[in-house]
Amino acid sequence: YFFSPLTSSYLPSFRPSAQAFTKDFLAQHSIPTAAYKTFTDSAAALAYVRSLPPDHRVVVKASGLAAGKGVLLPATSEATVAAVREIMDDRSFGAAGDECVVETLLTGPEASCLAFCDGKTAVLMPPAQDHKRALDGDEGLNTGGMGAYCPASCVGPQLFQEIEKMCQTTVEKMAERGTPYVGVLYAGMM
Repeated sequence: YFFSPLTSSYLPSFRPSAQAFTKDFLAQHSIPTAAYKTFTDSAAALAYVRSLPPDHRVVVKASGLAAGKGVLLPATSEATVAAVREIMDDRSFGAAGDECVVETLLTGPEASCLAFCDGKTAVLMPPAQDHKRALDGDEGLNTGGMGAYCPASCVGPQLFQEIEKMCQTTVEKMAERGTPYVGVLYAGMM
């Protein structure tokens, strides 16, 4: 929480968002995001991942809050099926796995972008990068973001402006739907 002199009250500044809600929101408002599908039924999720071409890599995510660990990066079709089962059937991430997001794997540098928002305007801070996967060659599990540094050199001035525009669009569209966002907006950019 932080004290807002604008409202003379304490406001929450960090609040989790379900992966499925975020993906649907971005798609609805033409804010770039990886192709995805969401599932609340494991049989439907399994049927979908089994229908994908063998060379189509995906990311499998527990939609709810999973302490930064609910993102699985399977390397094969069999591992993708196992990832869906781990999240939805085995409930390795508890209630966070009640809904599952399967999205196309994007590759390349990733930057964590945070923007201060007052419900109308988003102002982007310098982007940061962290180390996502453990072990040499990124062969291990997701670490939840250990070893961060800033500014991230992969975000040049033009990309910075594009990201800030995406954050601004997000804030405007949240306000239009009657849920103005005040706090710090996190955007994981690839």
